[in-house]
Amino acid sequence: MSQTAVTEENHSLVTEYNPPPQLDAAIRAVPLVAASKTPKKIGYLTNYSFHIWYQIIIEILKRRAAQYGAEIVVLDADLSVENQINQAREMLKEVDALILTPAATEGLEEILKMAEEAGKVVLVEANPVEGMETMVAICDYDAGYDLGVWVGENVKNADGSNLRILDVGLPTLRPCLLRSEGFAAGVKSIQPDAEIVASINGEATPPIARAAALDALNKTGDVDVIFAMDDETGQGAYQGYCDAGFDPDKVVLAGFGLAGEHEKDWLMRGEALKVSAAMFPEYVGLRCLDGVIKLYDGQAISERDVVPTVAMTPEKLEKYYPKIEGVWTPDFAAIAALPANGDCTKV
Repeated sequence: MSQTAVTEENHSLVTEYNPPPQLDAAIRAVPLVAASKTPKKIGYLTNYSFHIWYQIIIEILKRRAAQYGAEIVVLDADLSVENQINQAREMLKEVDALILTPAATEGLEEILKMAEEAGKVVLVEANPVEGMETMVAICDYDAGYDLGVWVGENVKNADGSNLRILDVGLPTLRPCLLRSEGFAAGVKSIQPDAEIVASINGEATPPIARAAALDALNKTGDVDVIFAMDDETGQGAYQGYCDAGFDPDKVVLAGFGLAGEHEKDWLMRGEALKVSAAMFPEYVGLRCLDGVIKLYDGQAISERDVVPTVAMTPEKLEKYYPKIEGVWTPDFAAIAALPANGDCTKV
């Protein structure tokens, strides 16, 4: 089945983002960029808007843009390079500036060329494009490495046997490949004999990850750790693990993103999800919008605006997402205070 067909069939099965009641107050607490001119209409070309991460990004972009008196227009490429290029061609006719989350690792350079010809600035999110002026992103390899170190130090078999790991990735996107690579290196820096027994493509969709995990585990046997390039496909793979008949109380899930309410609640319950590389999508959304304001105003901006990450555990969560009115709400000051290494190990 094609990626497009699969995502259309399963969009309704993914987590829906419900903004916390105090989200606007949290955003307002972050000072606006001082600018002599601001865009009135900003386009956002995303890769798969149904995902909880991008639901949050879009919500933040809209709310932050409104503070600048701007409007956000969103188009979803559904992980298709061809779709995204065609969408950019049309969108550039109506917007003043563009934010781009590339649908794939290669092939999106054409969008930058079209924007340059149209005299429009472009800010890239997450996945680098050759010739870009600036990008907002984490250091994927380093975040994966730190997560792997945590697992290596904290997840050990009582009988001294090697850790067996199922890797749930998204090989069409380089950032996701770097997360998997970094995680494996981090684990092996502590437990050199740890083994990646299978790497599967979860296609960023929980039902697909569930089926792929079940198929892989039927061939490989039990594992000790499930690593997932995002928490949602981690959940799907965990369900596949249970479907395979293994003990759900024995496996450790190490996720990436920690975007939704469900993931945070699951982390706090101390069940399979023991740790997740928090990527702070709310903060990413702010950095993207403020960054495109700077670009449009002609201000100096670094080529890579690195967003901090942390291997999040239950002990740390409420520092960065305190519960306000019973809902996990981002503390932007706490997130911004985290160290961010501007010199990523691999890009």
